[in-house]
Amino acid sequence: MRTISVRYCLKLNGFEVSSRITLSIICFLAALMHLTYLILFANFRMFHLMIFNIASVCFYIISGLITKKNEVNKHTMWWIVAFLSEVSLHAVLCTLIMGVDTYFILFPIIALPICVFYLFYYCDRKTFTKMLVIFVDATYLLTAVTIVLSEIFGDSIPFAVSFLSRREKTIIRNVNLFFSTSVLFVFTMMFYLEMSRMLDKLRDSTDKLQYTATHDALTGLTNRRNFWDYFGALFKNGEHYSIAMGDLDSFKNINDTYGHGCGDLVLRAVADIINESTAGNEIACRWGGEEMVVVFLGSRSAALERLETIRSRIESLALSYEGLVVHVTMTFGFADSDETARAVAESHIEKSKDGETVSKNYEVESLISLVDKRLYVGKNSGKNVIINS
Repeated sequence: MRTISVRYCLKLNGFEVSSRITLSIICFLAALMHLTYLILFANFRMFHLMIFNIASVCFYIISGLITKKNEVNKHTMWWIVAFLSEVSLHAVLCTLIMGVDTYFILFPIIALPICVFYLFYYCDRKTFTKMLVIFVDATYLLTAVTIVLSEIFGDSIPFAVSFLSRREKTIIRNVNLFFSTSVLFVFTMMFYLEMSRMLDKLRDSTDKLQYTATHDALTGLTNRRNFWDYFGALFKNGEHYSIAMGDLDSFKNINDTYGHGCGDLVLRAVADIINESTAGNEIACRWGGEEMVVVFLGSRSAALERLETIRSRIESLALSYEGLVVHVTMTFGFADSDETARAVAESHIEKSKDGETVSKNYEVESLISLVDKRLYVGKNSGKNVIINS
């Protein structure tokens, strides 16, 4: 029988409990329950059950200490079987000796979900399915047979007691009901905490996948796919926007001189400056290689002022790489949405084949084409400049 080595952690609002600790807590709580029964049985002069509970208390204390100090992955199945067997044997003995109306027979049914909970975490699917069927069938048969034997044979069962008063049986029933509801409450909280943790993990995984699908891995800037999606929401609001395309100057020389590790360092540093200079409702995209595109919202003059700040900050960079100081500059082309008509008129980008009205993406593509032309002019006029006309 193969078990999977796995750990889980219950977590909610910063509160964390590892799988090892939860097992230990369950063992110590079970020891406390049996200690309570030990006191009750000693008070009711049921010494055979008292001896059984002494053994149970020792079993759970030792199990709690072991699970607290060590991982139990390799022995989880044995622990689950031993736990369910002890609970079932205790419930059967108490039911046969004191009667069904003491409610001891509830405990194997209550312990079953806890065992299944740990089976789910520590066992492979085939083992889980097989053991689930075995545990459920065994618990049902054991409970049914115990109830039938207790009802049919009654006081003729060895060690059966008939001297318990109505008050004593009421005490035992209330204690059992208290422990039953307490166990159900604790297990429900465990289940709730674990489901919360799994949902949080799922959300984190979804967020990471979404980020990976929409951002460049090296720079953290958005990728082209997310860039085009951005304009769908932008056009609905009808906001004025500006587009700037930047290209790092002499970037090939940086890679050739210092290596691609230095080139990656430069790209990340420049991307950080651009990201820091954009508002939450704006977007910056790694267009390809050392080219980056930024969309500014607001007036043309304000966008140009912010772009000049970006250019100046990049120019002031002094990056340290393997003991060397590396400087870099960036040339920008710039246009705003008021130039869309001109951009479309000058664009050589093919329109949609179905001949429909020019799309918004076509307008943005035309504007980017205009910005790219201005960038090219900047590259041929000294670099480290912003060309906006």
